[in-house]
Amino acid sequence: MTVSYTTRFWTLFIINLVISIALAYTGYWLLMAVLGLIIGYVLNANKASSALVCTGVSGLIGVLVVIFMNPYAIYDGEVTAAIIGLPYSIIGSITLLIITLLVALALSSLGGLIGHYLRMLIRH
Repeated sequence: MTVSYTTRFWTLFIINLVISIALAYTGYWLLMAVLGLIIGYVLNANKASSALVCTGVSGLIGVLVVIFMNPYAIYDGEVTAAIIGLPYSIIGSITLLIITLLVALALSSLGGLIGHYLRMLIRH
């Protein structure tokens, strides 16, 4: 019995989200690139944008959830912003949050894209 593409997409999205939350919570969030590689390979998408969305968005949401699990996340971000020379306010904290989320998006989505293209190279 074959599984439809939509079912496979959402199943892998949720699996990636849960594992990304676990990796980010334990401090190994850089390993989301390897997870994205595996998910991108297994997804078997026709378009690279599907692999990008499936791996990138779930990795981004996973890191965001873990950041906001810490009740002092905004305050810690303000202190870090002051240390590195950003404005000591909510602006500096949000700047660091955006930079962190962009790195998480890049790591997980690039892993997914590489996995997608590896599957295409191996199939042909």
